[in-house]
Amino acid sequence: MKMLSRKSIFLTLLAAAILLFALLMIAGKSNGINLDTEEKRREYIAGLEITLSDKPPVVQNIIIPSEFSEVYERYNEVQKSAGFDLWKYRGELAVQYSYEAVNFPDDTVRVNLILYKGYLIGGDVGSTRLDGFMTGLVPKKD
Repeated sequence: MKMLSRKSIFLTLLAAAILLFALLMIAGKSNGINLDTEEKRREYIAGLEITLSDKPPVVQNIIIPSEFSEVYERYNEVQKSAGFDLWKYRGELAVQYSYEAVNFPDDTVRVNLILYKGYLIGGDVGSTRLDGFMTGLVPKKD
């Protein structure tokens, strides 16, 4: 039986570690909700029992901050309450889709979806009023 050199063992372990790291990065960056089309996004929001106007969404590129301010930490707590966590997307470029909701008494309610590479990573439902509200993307309970 031939003995492996230390260099061979080290290179094999290094290759395995790099492969494992790559797999964890790919798996950790998606929660599996693909919303890469307008139809899928509107269907997802309808599943939250929210009715949208026919107006197209406001779409903008955003960068998830590398370092979270106190305000962003609080916003991420809203995300965590809905099963999301923006922490693992720090420094990444994402796309925000902002829709006008019409089935609320207040006409200032918006639904915001944050997508990374077509996958939902967070968002919120909230009023743009000064005394408004904000919640995570949580389905209504019966």
